Amino acid sequence: MVALVCVVCFVAPALMIVQGAFKTEMFGDDGEFTTAVFIEVITSPRVLSVALTTIGMGIAVIAVSTVIALFFAAVYTKTRTPLRQLIPAVMFILMSTPGLFFAIAWGMLGNPNVGLVNDVLAALFGDAARVINAESWWGIVLVSAVRLIALQFFLLLGPFLAMDRSLEEAARISGASPLRTFFQMEIPILAPALTGSMILGFVLFLEAFDAPQILGVPAGIFVIPTEIYQFLSASTGPQFGHASAMSLLLMIVLLLLVLVQVRILGKRSFVTVGGREARPVRRDVGGWKWVFSGGIVLFALVTLVLPMYQLIRVSLSPYFGASDNFGFDNFASILTNTRMIDAFGNTLMVAAFGAFLAMAAATILSWAARFRGGALSRFIEFSQWLGLAMPGLILALAVLWLFLEVPGLGQFYGTPVIMVFALFVGIIPLAGRTTGGAIAQIPMSLEEAAWVSGATKYRAIWDVVIRLIAPSIISGWVLCFVVISGVLSTPLVLSAPGSNYLSVEIYSRYVEGQAPTSAAASLLLIASFLTISAVALLLAWVARRGLRTASTPGKDQS
Repeated sequence: MVALVCVVCFVAPALMIVQGAFKTEMFGDDGEFTTAVFIEVITSPRVLSVALTTIGMGIAVIAVSTVIALFFAAVYTKTRTPLRQLIPAVMFILMSTPGLFFAIAWGMLGNPNVGLVNDVLAALFGDAARVINAESWWGIVLVSAVRLIALQFFLLLGPFLAMDRSLEEAARISGASPLRTFFQMEIPILAPALTGSMILGFVLFLEAFDAPQILGVPAGIFVIPTEIYQFLSASTGPQFGHASAMSLLLMIVLLLLVLVQVRILGKRSFVTVGGREARPVRRDVGGWKWVFSGGIVLFALVTLVLPMYQLIRVSLSPYFGASDNFGFDNFASILTNTRMIDAFGNTLMVAAFGAFLAMAAATILSWAARFRGGALSRFIEFSQWLGLAMPGLILALAVLWLFLEVPGLGQFYGTPVIMVFALFVGIIPLAGRTTGGAIAQIPMSLEEAAWVSGATKYRAIWDVVIRLIAPSIISGWVLCFVVISGVLSTPLVLSAPGSNYLSVEIYSRYVEGQAPTSAAASLLLIASFLTISAVALLLAWVARRGLRTASTPGKDQS
């Protein structure tokens, strides 16, 4: 059963992409298999140009995100900077906020004519200072780097905290300065984790669609995901063969990078850890602590405060760029618009149910991979890597192929079923990271003790495994819910008339020039995130408290 789930969720969609790249007709039995379209795509000068743009932009994104993530990881773990406790909180918010909101907010902030940043620069230095343009090569790079900074920060945090402090002390005794020690001793030790985080960041940039589509396409800048979408939305009709061929190329590259990244991160044992001395020592850096605190404030201002302020300001404006007549008309128009209300309902329903299915499936897969082992465990791992190698746009195309090709599934096209399935498959790799770490902490002896006590296998799983990881499941559900709610690429391909999805409505209104309505809808969705997440996290806190109480019965009796 577990193997069947992996085949249906990961292997079957991947096979659909392979078939689509070499078949002349997308649906039915009339098409013939040929390599003509595939060869046309890989020899196209435009595709080569797009690929080179993607690689160059990806390298720039990773360079920016790695340097900043490394800086904040070092400040947090190695210094006594006053505001360092804000760093994990800011990074968590950035990592769990969908990229759609950053792209739209900075598209407005960095507008050359009426953007807030340029207005401030013009007020200080004159109109010639309006030099910021988010719809540019560097605009895409910087906005794309924001969430990757947060991801890489958390990937580097563990190795930094596990660093053996005796090595640093030995270097200092030998006369090395702190800066020289950091670059010549600590960076080489961190190389496996650092390289792995860079490769994973590059993979995630290759999968990114929101910022390149919102900021790049208006400027005529295309990367591989947006070029695939161009094939699917061509004015002469969808070019499914060309889109599938390009998707196959990207999928192969992503899978290879994911495999390399997994092997590299698997070598994190190269980081030296030594008993009591592994405890990190935070040092006073003198006047630099104020510089570092200023960097933390500036980073939070640029990545969180300014985008949120821009969304609020524009949502209250009668038109983008207005300086007066603010009000709540945009919110009222959304709440009285049947299409928008349906989009809200569909989004919350699909996100809630998709996140629930993903966490349930991820729990089962993690349990099977951990306790069954052997070929099944390796197949489950490979399947999830395959899922990570299929970004939202490719996955949407693959699921579309699957549902329209397999008899009996075509009836679900244009319904929430196909959307739930695609988003569920796309989020499983993330859900698996949440449940895998929690299950890894549970010794198998607990289940064996339950079996000895007469419990069935499934009763033991429920009473032991599920109860112990319940807080992690709830927290993982919140993260999956937020990510699914803000996904743009998959709904953009799979949405059908009458099946509205809020991220598509937000994007459509933004590109149609209705920025205030788009901003208001974004804020309403963010408010929904916060409300539902607060309730879920409260339940997780109650579950953790219940586990602590259950584990110390003697204390309560006393």
